[in-house]
Amino acid sequence: MGRIRLAGLLLALSTLAGCAVVQKPIPASSALFENKTTTIAVAVEKLPEPTQIMLGQQGLLDIVINKANAAAIVERLQKQDFSMISDLGKAFGTGLESRQIKVVMIDKPLDAEALPKFTEGSGEGIALRDYRALAKQYNADRLLLLTPRELGTVRYYYYGFLPQGAPVGHVALTGQLVNLSSNRLEWYERVEINTAALGEWDQAPEYENLMRAVTESTRSATSRLRGAFFMENLKAPVQPVAGTPVTAAQ
Repeated sequence: MGRIRLAGLLLALSTLAGCAVVQKPIPASSALFENKTTTIAVAVEKLPEPTQIMLGQQGLLDIVINKANAAAIVERLQKQDFSMISDLGKAFGTGLESRQIKVVMIDKPLDAEALPKFTEGSGEGIALRDYRALAKQYNADRLLLLTPRELGTVRYYYYGFLPQGAPVGHVALTGQLVNLSSNRLEWYERVEINTAALGEWDQAPEYENLMRAVTESTRSATSRLRGAFFMENLKAPVQPVAGTPVTAAQ
């Protein structure tokens, strides 16, 4: 009986492991821009609420305390300008049009979570959501979807309610180009930028230096994602410090 239970447990674990597919980057190539008859719909997903991510070993009471301590930063983040991200679709659209690619701009933020999951296949190289209905809706062959995953700050590493470091500006984005006939990915890139504040960070209520770090993370992340798609400035990535020029692109 014990062996049967063990076999069942191993089977369940292997099944879960098989389902947990982590999509690897799919680099852009010049072939993406060679077909001048294709139409690409460009969309940006809704921006998540800016917040402070707190990483480390925290109990339930610690989390309550840490959230309370971070409340002033989170409140200030609600006023932060993230228009570089909300306007990112326009920058990508302009870049495509400069390469003689027909573009359809989806003006409203796309709610990918509202779309059904793709059930005709799974695994690496296949989009999780079924975007094929957008082909008819926007008369497009491909979807260029830009997703802001995380905006704000991140603080490492908590031991209980004691952080071991200062908060840093944090922005995480994902870009994907989906073939709307097959739902396969033709380009996929994840960008995550952390930027340390230059000087004192604890400047309540405006947190000027920390917010500059958030702005620098925003600028660097958007530039890096665009560079990855259009194959521009491909250099080894470095994590910037607010107030210094950013020269790296992924």
